Amino acid sequence: MDMTITDLLQSWLLPSIVSSVFAFLLGIFWYHPKVLGDKWAEARSTSLEQGGKVSSSSFIVSFPLWFLTALFFTFMIIYLDMSGTSEIFLLACLIWVAFAMPPIVMSSLYTGYPFGAVAIDASYQLAGYYVMAFIHILMFNLGWV
Repeated sequence: MDMTITDLLQSWLLPSIVSSVFAFLLGIFWYHPKVLGDKWAEARSTSLEQGGKVSSSSFIVSFPLWFLTALFFTFMIIYLDMSGTSEIFLLACLIWVAFAMPPIVMSSLYTGYPFGAVAIDASYQLAGYYVMAFIHILMFNLGWV
């Protein structure tokens, strides 16, 4: 099967870019002080004003990491020939259970990172995977991929 550049852009890059943008934007919302930002800072025994603020380099690095995650997610959907809503959401959950949540929890055990902050971070990762699943399903159902 020969893929044209248009096919590659439409089936791989478009859903990966769009889903990574939305997962990244979710983080801006998730850690906003009026959503979970203050709870996250409190769990870390700090406040956003005292140093709980995130540097701009964190934002610069976060988006490419979400994009890499979205590329892998797209690859898995295509490789496993998934098109159903439930199987794509299940994939999101399984990837989180197997690859995202365990390292977050393990690193917190060794670094002493507070459980409340771990829960907020890990749930953000899961929500990000669900956002990616939703975007892929939406784009598939609209015929964009």
